[in-house]
Order: sequence, then structure tokens, then C-alpha cells
Amino acid sequence: MSNVAKTKFVTETTKTGVNRNASTITKDRLVCAGTPTGSELAIDGTNAGSVNTILGAIQEDVETGKSVTLLGQGSIVQLENDGTATIAFGADVVAVAGGSLAASGRVKTLPGSTGTYIKVGKSVSPSTIAATAGAKVLVELCQPTPVYVA
Repeated sequence: MSNVAKTKFVTETTKTGVNRNASTITKDRLVCAGTPTGSELAIDGTNAGSVNTILGAIQEDVETGKSVTLLGQGSIVQLENDGTATIAFGADVVAVAGGSLAASGRVKTLPGSTGTYIKVGKSVSPSTIAATAGAKVLVELCQPTPVYVA
């Protein structure tokens, strides 16, 4: 089987979502399921407790009530490091649920401390990303998957 047969088209890895948060959601973040109005696909920030409903990533700011393209599994997206550690090429990255919209939707490497984390992909940035909040990292998204560290 050739590599071409495994290729996904952008239309196969994207959806359109509507921001139902009361604030603008910042670009380069992961977003989760929100409360819909009608039959739309509603999105919200990944504030604490909602990382279990991640729908994908956004690459542009989206104001309240506006639509945005969600990039999903198989997409390579630019996300923000939460700043707790460096992120090397090939490292598994997990979603960060902050206490505020501004801190949510970033990624970090899989920690060594006990807990359940939601893996969202692997870093494909060609160089190591600094341990700086907001530093940009390229991530190949996977199906969000719970990972337990004992």
C-alpha cells in the first residue's frame, strides 16, 4: 500500500464550529464541546474539567457567536506551550486545562507525576521548543486519548 492511500484531505480532518463562550477564544489553542444553539457544533475553551471533550484545534481567534474551522486528528497544527517544560521533536503532548480561558488549550509534554492526562498528539517541531508560556509548537494531532501515569 502506498503512502498516498493513507493521505487524508483537509476536508476529512476539519469541521466548522461556533464559539459559544462569552469571550473570544485565542488562536493556536485546543477547543472542546460547548453548549449548542440548535444543530450547530458548538465550541468552548478547554477550561478545567473539559479536556475530556476536546474537538480539535483552532488556528485563528474566534469571537463569540462566530464560526471557525476546527482541525482534527491527522492535522498538523501550531499550538502554544504552557511553559512548564521544553518540548522536543517526537514528544507526546497533552492538553492543558487552565483555570481561565487565557491559560486553557495549551499543551505540555506528558508529565511524570501521577494522574490522568489527555494525549492530543506528538511534537513535529524540528527543534526543541523553549519552556516559555506561549512558545509555538507544531503538533500532529491524534484522537484525544486518556493516558494514566502511575
